[in-house]
Amino acid sequence: MTPTHKTPFALILAELAISTTAVTLFGIMYPVGFRSRLWENGGEEGWNSNPNKRIYYYANHQEPPEVPLIWSQRLYTSNLAIAILGLVVFFARTAMSHLRYLPRYVNNIYDAILLALWAVSIAGQTSSDFTDPEHPSPHPWYLTRGCSAAWDRTQGHCQIAQASFAMSVIAAILYGARLIREAMLMAYERGQRHQLKWPTQDVQEVEAMAGAYLDEEGKSEAELITTEDWQSMALSPVLAFFPSSDNRW
Repeated sequence: MTPTHKTPFALILAELAISTTAVTLFGIMYPVGFRSRLWENGGEEGWNSNPNKRIYYYANHQEPPEVPLIWSQRLYTSNLAIAILGLVVFFARTAMSHLRYLPRYVNNIYDAILLALWAVSIAGQTSSDFTDPEHPSPHPWYLTRGCSAAWDRTQGHCQIAQASFAMSVIAAILYGARLIREAMLMAYERGQRHQLKWPTQDVQEVEAMAGAYLDEEGKSEAELITTEDWQSMALSPVLAFFPSSDNRW
């Protein structure tokens, strides 16, 4: 059986809450009318390009500028897809962990992929709108100006857009923290294994070095012990008259 690694219950609950909330928020933002209201609000106030003026290009038989990424449908589609993927990965990991078949490297690969996807999502949600040179917008107005400046009918849209961006940042932090935690655990476990191997290897090396150690006269410790034994045996008749004592002056 492939070894598994237990994930703290707090991280599991956090991932479930973030994934579920992200799917809900990006699902609400998915319809075309949602982004159109935010785009129109900023355009009429002069905070970004105005979608209502694009009709003049069609009237003059001109090609309108490309829709900025921040207001494009593909951004909202990709954000919703990332959120759904995160929720699917959560349930897959939970099932594999329950069956005790979730290798650590697979867990880390999931976290790395989701971290990269959420980073791309954050970059898209903070992208610019420079299609109107007179009203450039480095970042979406609802992130820089807040919802207090929004129209009354777009207050809810603004708050949902802000909450979706916050969830994206929190999700990226979560998966980044999981990767950092796994790296620290792997480093700690490797250090523990190194400490367990150290005593047996070093004791053998110390014993080998002690046996080969030579004194100043070029005799090894074993030869010195043998010489002392022979000397004590030669003097044993004389030492018999003098009882040995452990006390020394």
